[in-house]
Amino acid sequence: MNHGRQIKGILYAVGVGPGDPELMTLKAVKLIKDADVIACPSKDNAPGIAYQIAFRACPGIKEKELLLLDFPMKESDLAASHQKAAESLMAVLQSGKNVAFLTLGDPGFYSTFSYISGLIEKKGFKTEIVSGVPSFCSASAGINIPIAVGSEAVMVTAGEFRDFDGTLIILKAGSRLKSLKESVIKSGKKAWLVENSGMEGEKIYKDIGAMPDKAGYFSILVVK
Repeated sequence: MNHGRQIKGILYAVGVGPGDPELMTLKAVKLIKDADVIACPSKDNAPGIAYQIAFRACPGIKEKELLLLDFPMKESDLAASHQKAAESLMAVLQSGKNVAFLTLGDPGFYSTFSYISGLIEKKGFKTEIVSGVPSFCSASAGINIPIAVGSEAVMVTAGEFRDFDGTLIILKAGSRLKSLKESVIKSGKKAWLVENSGMEGEKIYKDIGAMPDKAGYFSILVVK
């Protein structure tokens, strides 16, 4: 993409959607095909879920230069891992290569990219965000109900229940599901649970009584 020009590369945050590769945007697919380097979070020293989704839409990605980035789950280690990832990315960008950083869902929703981009932009590198389908939009389609109608308000939280007059979307609900269900029942509202939306092993619960007390990390609770 840089055609030999000695200029800094651009870092693109590419949202690959929630899981179904057919939900990837045309722009995301084009940027992945055009990028010099593919960067993505790793799991057990192998490309993570975002890469697997992108691969199903763009098989040619396996021929690309790959930069694996390690992000530990412990919060105490996150700052150091963000700095290390930013340095690795800047080394590639400095060589003039454009990088597609793959993120699940949309890069603007609870994405690691948000932490890294600030560090990189401070050093004079350019970053761009390519929107992807957010997981809660896919979940809403899975349960076949609208997120909002008319002037209805919407609130999105990360694992937290709030008694809200509108549609409440709780991401990362799996580990807190038991207490979240209790709060929903107490509020008198209705809830739907979608686990692994668009991914292999997707599960949908339309009755709160049938929901487990604990579910996987990619679990979304929709409360109305």
